[in-house]
Amino acid sequence: MYRRDVKRHPGLVPLSHDHHDTLVIAQGLIRGHSSAPRSDWPRERRAQLDRVVTFFAHTLQPHFEAEETWVFPTAAKSLTRGDTLVEDLLAEHEQIRALVSDLQHDPADDLETRLPALGHLLVSHVRTEERVLFETMQREMPSAALDAIGARLATLPRRGPSCGLPRRPAADG
Repeated sequence: MYRRDVKRHPGLVPLSHDHHDTLVIAQGLIRGHSSAPRSDWPRERRAQLDRVVTFFAHTLQPHFEAEETWVFPTAAKSLTRGDTLVEDLLAEHEQIRALVSDLQHDPADDLETRLPALGHLLVSHVRTEERVLFETMQREMPSAALDAIGARLATLPRRGPSCGLPRRPAADG
């Protein structure tokens, strides 16, 4: 699910942590259950919807706002074809917001289709940000610019793991 071989600039690590939590939630939405033996992921789709709505409000919405305020404008100006990439990512943010809003305001009986669709969109979005946006930022931007993003992210309240899983310390080496 998550590539452990990727070395993330410290300024981007808080966003990558959110991405990891998002992938955990997305896999629960796609599978309908958790593969982790001690997971508290609910089996009922309605309870999964409640979990994703809470996760969106507490983690994804603030995460999107941080990216849209500090990461995307810098990337659009600094990266080769950054403006196009940022436009695509912003469109995905809006699509995710709309799907969550639709699910929240119309929790119809087709959750077996709608929740996995949201999960797949989240996985695709996170992969694009991690594998394309962040990798390109690390390759094309000076470390000082990434440090500045990290300093701005450090001013945000700490959220911790929103998916209910404890964070593991990073392995040395």
